[in-house]
Formats: sequence, structure tokens, C-alpha cells
Amino acid sequence: MFEFLSQGFLSSLFEPISFLTNPGKRIYWLYLLASVLFIFIAYRHSTPLFMSKVKQTLNIKYWAGRNSLLDMKWIFLNQVLAFLLLVPLLTGQVGWAMSIYRQLVNWFGAGDFIEWPYWQVVVLYTLVIFIAEDFTRFLVHYLYHKVPFLWRFHAIHHSAKVMTPFTLYRIHFVEYVINSCRAVFVLGFISGIFIYSFNGAISLYEILGVGVFTLIFNLAGANLRHSHIWLGFGKYERAFISPAQHQIHHSSAPKHLDKNFGASLAVWDKLFGTWLASKEEKVTHFGLYRQINRQALKKQLLGIKPNKNIGVKNDEEST
Repeated sequence: MFEFLSQGFLSSLFEPISFLTNPGKRIYWLYLLASVLFIFIAYRHSTPLFMSKVKQTLNIKYWAGRNSLLDMKWIFLNQVLAFLLLVPLLTGQVGWAMSIYRQLVNWFGAGDFIEWPYWQVVVLYTLVIFIAEDFTRFLVHYLYHKVPFLWRFHAIHHSAKVMTPFTLYRIHFVEYVINSCRAVFVLGFISGIFIYSFNGAISLYEILGVGVFTLIFNLAGANLRHSHIWLGFGKYERAFISPAQHQIHHSSAPKHLDKNFGASLAVWDKLFGTWLASKEEKVTHFGLYRQINRQALKKQLLGIKPNKNIGVKNDEEST
């Protein structure tokens, strides 16, 4: 048993190294390549600006500075804690779905009352999962900002003053647990309802082993959301959150606070009054509003306590 746990622990510890070859991860090589293509398309008519963006991205300090190293520390720490605490939770999704199914049978009797062709069930299931996932991500994200206890942990993600695709993984373990519970609850709950309602097997429509909507999202420049590359979607931002809109969300400017919480769809921000287009906006600094202290893993373990008596930091940390 000890040997099994040791091997599992070591495997979990080194798993982040395989993120570049895992289609289920945002920084999969194909998604990164797609982001590079978006950079080329967006800046092809502005050669000096394009070259400056390329030069900054190729700078080793951009990927290996203090800021990025802190991202890496959180990645590996979360992997260790996930192995120790989250494995039972993540393997309970099927059990949760079957619990929902059995409860529906107890309440309403035998199910399987909808008989659709398999492909129609798959399309509907994939669409419902996407919408439910997107809305619950928005809602939890909104609560991270509005509930002080939750904000102290989510603030760690916003503490990055230099954003790279790895900043996606700069999250406190409390947030990691909440996000995992949300995903298990949503997927298990909807799966249980579909198992009960539809006659026949269900499965998520997948390409490369990931949901089709997740694949499209990641290929559509998702890695630029945590970067210095400004990419807006123009009029399409009324429907979909662009990388530029997410950069606005990370801006330390007062007018940008609590804007654009959405992951993929813009409809939730519009309903909650938090939507802001990128066309007339400009982000000059990332990071926490009114936060001047240097961030370090040791300081962040218990979350970031708000300090309303310190001023806005106007200079960026060195990358």
C-alpha cells in the first residue's frame, strides 16, 4: 500500500510536466499554437507592434521571472494536495450521477420515457453540460469577488502582475477544491437526469478526448486570456468573452474592477450588469487594486488579507 501511494504521489507531483501533451489542459501544445496563429492574424497589419509582442513573448524573463515561478509553485503544490485530498472526490462523479438517478426513480418511478436517436441525445447532453458549466463557473467566480472570505483566496489568482498562460493555474487550494466540487456536482447532477430521462446510453461529444465546446474554446485563443496580447472579438463580444475582456477583468484600474466574470458566454455578465466591451478600453497594469506588497507563496498560503489603507501601485514588478 505504501509503495502504491508513493508511486501515485510521485506521479501526481510530476504530472504538470505533461500538461503540454494533455489535450485536457489549457496549455496543450495545439492550443498554444492556435494562440500564436491568432497573434499573427491580429497584428499582421502592424509589423512593429507585432514584432514587439513577439520579442516580449520570447524573452526568457517573461516565462521564468518571479511572477511565473510563483505560478509554477502553485501548480505543483496543488498537484500534491489534490492527490492527498481530492482523488476520492473526483472519482465520485459517477456515484453522484447514479444517486441522482436512483432518487428520481424513487420519486417518479421508472424513467427512460424519452426515446431519441443517439446522436440527438449526445448533442443535447453536450449543449446542456456546456451551458450549465459556463453559468456555474460564472456564478462561482462572481461569488469569489463578492464574498470577502472567498475573495481572500481568489485574490491570489489576481495577484499576478505579469500574466502568462501558466497564470491560469495560480489558484489557492481552497479555490481548487471549490472548483472541483462545482464540476463534480454539475456533471453528476445533469448526467443523473439524462440517465433517468433518456432511453439508451449517453456520452459527451468529444474530440481529442475533451468536450467539443472546450476544444473550440481552447483553440479560439484561450491562452491569450492570461497574457499581454490584446485580442478582442469586436461585435462578437456581445455573445462570447474575448481574451481582451478577460484581461480587463485582471486589470488593476478602478473602472475595470468586477467586470467580465464570464468564461465563454457573455450573456451572464449582461444579466448581472458586469459586461464591458474591450473596444474603447486599455489595460496598463495587471494585479490587485490597492495592493503594493510583493507576492510570495508563503504569504499566500492563508489567503490575501485586504488592506484598504495602502495605495494603488503604479509600477509593474520586473518580469
